[in-house]
Amino acid sequence: MNTAYRVWDGEQMHYWDEDHLSLTIKNDGSWLLWHSSGGGCVVSSDDDEAALMKGTDQFDIWKDEHEEEARIYARDIVRQDETELGSPYGSGKFIGEVKMIDGSWCIVNEKNEECRPLFSETATNQVIGDVYRNPELLEGAE
Repeated sequence: MNTAYRVWDGEQMHYWDEDHLSLTIKNDGSWLLWHSSGGGCVVSSDDDEAALMKGTDQFDIWKDEHEEEARIYARDIVRQDETELGSPYGSGKFIGEVKMIDGSWCIVNEKNEECRPLFSETATNQVIGDVYRNPELLEGAE
């Protein structure tokens, strides 16, 4: 299984499998996203606004522009809709940021001090943004 990554460079998101981009992650935790066609460094862990995000094993319920399943990444803002009546999480929608907590992918709503597992057999997940391009989505999250 390939691990998926994406990188925020302070202005735009880059994905690990884009043409002509390569990601190098070193043992010390530093990383470098570079043009494999000779274009040099795009962004690295040394850049203040840069962030490396790992992909989860979960996918958005909607297809992306290429009609492929869209992977959910850390720092995505997700709306989870519970479909089972009587669920311990109640019914309706839950909005929060995707984070790894104690080895499990979770959706965290800090405003309500609530955390739910990203994986659910009875709920659907939809990516509605990310913390870099859409931080306002978390401000109004109930």
